Amino acid sequence: MDEDVVAKALRGLSLKNADDEEMTYAQHRVLEPARVQVIASAFPDVKASGAVPYAIIATRGGDTKEFIAVVKSGDASADPQVVMGSCAFTYEDLSPSDCIEYSFPEEPEEWRMAQLSHDALSTYRGTKFAAWKNMMENPSCEAAFRRMLHIGVITQMFDSQVFPTPDSLKSKYQVTDERTGKLIELPHPLKGLRVWNAAKQSYDAVETQLDGAPSESDAEKWWDDFMKELAGKHGAEYIDGLLAGK
Repeated sequence: MDEDVVAKALRGLSLKNADDEEMTYAQHRVLEPARVQVIASAFPDVKASGAVPYAIIATRGGDTKEFIAVVKSGDASADPQVVMGSCAFTYEDLSPSDCIEYSFPEEPEEWRMAQLSHDALSTYRGTKFAAWKNMMENPSCEAAFRRMLHIGVITQMFDSQVFPTPDSLKSKYQVTDERTGKLIELPHPLKGLRVWNAAKQSYDAVETQLDGAPSESDAEKWWDDFMKELAGKHGAEYIDGLLAGK
């Protein structure tokens, strides 16, 4: 593959920011294998047969943005394809480099990508602890309620749709509703969140703690108090029976 031809093609791409304003090409490089692996979890085209992914840095004013483009190896006539997705909540256009990456406690070094922006995550994180509490206070499935009582308080970000549990771990976070036969996904808290910083060319850590959730030092007392509330609401004998596996 002629790198001069590729460089010319990459420089000629139309690269726009979130406000649909043209940005200026600054530089490019072949994307590092470790990042290709992570990005492919949400954008499989970067690992397609014959695909060579490039990171392109573009600027406008004081802003820096990284785009990902794929060049087909061995086909000098093919134009580079800029890889884009959309945020799961806001539906705004996202470059893979804008997307949130996540890992689970069981596999803390195994990072995956979600088509979710940092801003959307920050807003959504503010709703999840209240949602979890509601599931505990108003359970719709006894099997799920029993498992969640054993899991304990959830203080870290979770979402089975945006951050799906890998197949190898699903049995720990799924139950079958005995009434309907429907498979129910249980909250699977994350270990880590991060996002690529195009200006620094490195990762920024992103907060995983749910808004309103107790801190690690307060979690045990909070859970004890909450269990008393649940016993008052659902009956102590019923809660004790679920904890005993009955």
